[in-house]
Amino acid sequence: MDKKDENLGEELYNLLAELLNRRMNRTVLDSIRGEYGVLRYLMYVQDKASAGFLTEQLHVVPGRMTDILNSLEAKGFIKRVRSDEDRRRVAVCITASGRKEAKKKREYIRKEYQGMFEILGQKDTEELIRLLKIVLAYPGKDEKT
Repeated sequence: MDKKDENLGEELYNLLAELLNRRMNRTVLDSIRGEYGVLRYLMYVQDKASAGFLTEQLHVVPGRMTDILNSLEAKGFIKRVRSDEDRRRVAVCITASGRKEAKKKREYIRKEYQGMFEILGQKDTEELIRLLKIVLAYPGKDEKT
């Protein structure tokens, strides 16, 4: 690796760290793996999912998922429903108030990024999305098999 490649790697790392640590992005990242992440998943991907399945999909530890589900249930945003066939199986379902909350959070996130889209314009926003998809497809040196 030559000095130029090393400097590019360092610059990319620093820019990504700065980007991820911005308040707006921390809020979104926290919400993806938190309460909004569960509501979003139940509303837009699959309702009636098990806690274990949600844990896998949102990449959180089981204890964290238990805390999230307890909090959402206390707020009336989800309900847990036992299977008629197997009483040990419990599905997590979003409620009407949970749907309303998910829509409210989604709108908040959209507004947070609206200013960036206005600065970039449509063409550059589409290019950024294209490049991010490439970056996300890269498995990383240690993850290649």
